[in-house]
Amino acid sequence: MFSKKQFVLTSLVVIVGLLAVGCQPKTVVETKEVVVTQVVEGEPVEVVVTATPSAEGAVEVATEFIPAEGLVPCQPLPDIAGGGSGPGLAAPADSRATDTGQPADVGRPAGNVTQAPASSSSASPARQELVYRVGVFEDLTSANFWVANGPDNTVWNAYMLPQRLTMYNLSDQRFDFVPLVAKDLPESLTQEGDFWVVEIPIREDITWGDGESFTAEDVAFTANAAVKLGLISGNWSQWYDANYLDRVEAVDDYTVKYYYHTKPGLARHENGTLQAPILAEHFWAPLVEEAAAPIDALPEGASEEEVLAAQAETHDNLFAIEPEGEPLAGSFLFTRWEPGAFTEVTANPDYFQTGAVVTEYANGAYQETLADVYDFTLYGDAGGDVQLEFEVGPHVGAAVYTIYSSQDAAILALKAGEIDMLLNPLGLQRGLLDQVQGDSNLQVLQNPVNGFRYLAFNHRRRPMNDCSFRQAVAFLIDKEFVARTILQDVAFPLYSFVPQANGAWYFDDVPKLGLRADGTSMSREERINMAVAILEQAGYSWENDQRPMWNVDNAEVEVGGRLIMPDGTPVPDIELWGPNAGYDPLRATFAIWIEKWLNEAGIPVTANLANFNTLIPLIFTEQDFDMYILGWSLDTFPSYMRDYWHSEQAVPDGNNAAGYTNPEFDVLAESLMTCESFEECRPICDEIQTMLATEVPYVLLFDTGIIEPYRSASIEYPYTAHLSGLQYSHQLPYQSLQNAVRIK
Repeated sequence: MFSKKQFVLTSLVVIVGLLAVGCQPKTVVETKEVVVTQVVEGEPVEVVVTATPSAEGAVEVATEFIPAEGLVPCQPLPDIAGGGSGPGLAAPADSRATDTGQPADVGRPAGNVTQAPASSSSASPARQELVYRVGVFEDLTSANFWVANGPDNTVWNAYMLPQRLTMYNLSDQRFDFVPLVAKDLPESLTQEGDFWVVEIPIREDITWGDGESFTAEDVAFTANAAVKLGLISGNWSQWYDANYLDRVEAVDDYTVKYYYHTKPGLARHENGTLQAPILAEHFWAPLVEEAAAPIDALPEGASEEEVLAAQAETHDNLFAIEPEGEPLAGSFLFTRWEPGAFTEVTANPDYFQTGAVVTEYANGAYQETLADVYDFTLYGDAGGDVQLEFEVGPHVGAAVYTIYSSQDAAILALKAGEIDMLLNPLGLQRGLLDQVQGDSNLQVLQNPVNGFRYLAFNHRRRPMNDCSFRQAVAFLIDKEFVARTILQDVAFPLYSFVPQANGAWYFDDVPKLGLRADGTSMSREERINMAVAILEQAGYSWENDQRPMWNVDNAEVEVGGRLIMPDGTPVPDIELWGPNAGYDPLRATFAIWIEKWLNEAGIPVTANLANFNTLIPLIFTEQDFDMYILGWSLDTFPSYMRDYWHSEQAVPDGNNAAGYTNPEFDVLAESLMTCESFEECRPICDEIQTMLATEVPYVLLFDTGIIEPYRSASIEYPYTAHLSGLQYSHQLPYQSLQNAVRIK
């Protein structure tokens, strides 16, 4: 997916300090210059990017944000020169990708599972001496699993917190839906009175780290606690969604029964509740009961406001718990955390899957065998060509995750043999490739990604609540120029809200704001003209009637006055938050160019760049922003398209930090939660992608293929090709590669 042209890391030399947030008035920054170093035809060139202040005038400008009252709907895009089938609405004829197939959990026949009594296991002395050493770039935010997968839902928590067991998981590489705690694939949901139900037997050979048996009570407790507490932030809304799930019961010690008050589809049953993590009831039940006191104290018939207030207080109580001594049942146990330095996990000597052999066949069959314990085959007969085979571990005694301040430092550690692997959702910066490609001890992998980096608007504030404003911004942002010229094809621009690498669900026939009808990128002149036309059509004007214009002679934008909203109010100063160059130079570069282009159009934007763990609470908890740039790593089933923009999630700590609320979208998104087959879900997914590309709650910016170096002289993996790279297989809840890596 990349060109082979060499790229030198874009660096930001001058960055103005961060503005204060909270209740204090915003500081107005009138000018800022940033020197960007890029490589053009092999030669470094310095480009000075200057944020242009709006023209001086007599208008009085608000120093704080202006609250919005609902969304302003979209208008048809104006037809200006260069129209064709409609400017900025390019759509290639072939609208479906063919690089990957239908998800493995759709349209599969049920398999047969046989299970024998468990035998005890223990870690060999040789294994205990082996350590898997991993470099990371941010710290844990908490060891509390509830908060780490709620408002603190970061990829770094997903890397470093140990595996939690789930009823089912997805197989390595191919994403087959396979049992883990469950004994077999689930039967279909059946109606029982007012509920849709299914009973699922679970394994009888699993123990927690403190020796307690893992039972159906643990499954029921976790689900019922999440529902009672009203957890919707982070991953919880997908895992245990109270819009569908009523309760879970332990029929007996090893049989679980699920009750849905509303029949769920693939998104909320197979790809939601049945793949949700399970916590230890005997440890967490008393802590949750104490935390939930505000909910239990609610009077009968309490108002919605009272319920929400009680839930918020309960969440604060729950998230504040330090889970010292929490028993785990996964492949690793949490051993040590030195904040700012490292975390350590040690192999679980009683992990029930250790020694199992997994085989994936070219005919689609999946087989898992553990001698004298169990043997099952799913999705056809085991035979023929083998695509993948490996033994489940852990094959190491411990894994240590060391925090590095920069990729430069981590690469030096990798070359020196101090670590074996770097985990980063962004992959390796291209400017560091030369340092690793010639090292015979290292191997460099390149894989496609299932994710995107984006610009989001706070729809609770004007003018970000106006679709015309958001569309104008989308036209002004020349992501093709930044990705291909400034970043030298390291990044590629995105338009659809399902990435092309996820071919089963990707839809290409969406509005592509910024492309001509023939699929080529609009010029700067076309972009400024289209943005002006969109804004004027919606009733916007410019200070002193000075609209921005393209100067043909100078080949640049003549900056006009400050943008004036339809009611005559000047657009207030806008802050654009994003990751700093030390964390992600690509997004930092985009932020500076966006600042420049929007200021040219009379939109007074200041880019503020901060470290990653500063941005998360600012955006998702405090929600004190105008616009921000971040990114998402995505699941293969696109249920995230409901969670990121549904009005239910537009609350503090919700996934919809942008506050996009559209009843029409909510109805459509809910239908994606209830569809029950690929054939039924696919048209809904296509329609959602089209609506989002039109409404622009996010401006999709770009993504990259992922480059990952590891120390092949020290370790070996059972596979190296994977959607979103090996880092994706290191994430919760499954963390399959930690279980399979071997030390040479």
